[in-house]
Amino acid sequence: MRRWLFAVLVLANIGLLMWASWYREIPDESLQPRPLLHPELMVPLNTPGVALRARKNDRAEPPLAVVKPRPRCVTVGPLPSTPADQAATWFGNEKLEAVRRTEETKVESSYWIYLAPFATRKEAEQRKKEIEKLGVRDVLIMQDPHGAIAVSLGLYTQADNARHRMQELAEKGVKAQQETRYRTETTSWFDLRLPEPADEAVGRLRAQDWGAAGVEVRDAPCAPDAPG
Repeated sequence: MRRWLFAVLVLANIGLLMWASWYREIPDESLQPRPLLHPELMVPLNTPGVALRARKNDRAEPPLAVVKPRPRCVTVGPLPSTPADQAATWFGNEKLEAVRRTEETKVESSYWIYLAPFATRKEAEQRKKEIEKLGVRDVLIMQDPHGAIAVSLGLYTQADNARHRMQELAEKGVKAQQETRYRTETTSWFDLRLPEPADEAVGRLRAQDWGAAGVEVRDAPCAPDAPG
């Protein structure tokens, strides 16, 4: 029994000796070596001739060129000829650079209600008397746009008045025709480039009396700057 115990102790000692001799800690390659310090090269900051050096800044430096703020572009219009001329003068007095654009458009000018055609004037006279007996006034004999003899029942500048006249005639059994007449009108728009902040300037434009109905001040895309 003592021999076996002695043998176990010998084997245990041999194992400990082998473990101590063969085991080595594997170094962590991810750790970077620290820089070596040289105390003998260190000097106090107040030593004559010692100058401080600023650390390198990795942040990007701001560009040397100043970036201009983007302008705000607006369009004012549409304006008929006379109000547009007045607006151009107002922009000049306000020192505002406005580019004027014009466009020819057809607008409704009047509404003619009539009966046509008639083969002879006598036939038109007879129909005129029949209508007047129904209590219809302002009845005239004239030519239609094609030169044919017609019985005119009214010329109106307002669409609502023309519609009421047509209803009145229909109630009396008169089947009249309506012709819409047009005129050519020149309308203008003004394009402005306002420096930001431009809220106050746009507010003034929208509060301005342009002398015409339906004028709007709308934001619009800015045209690209001309190459310099």
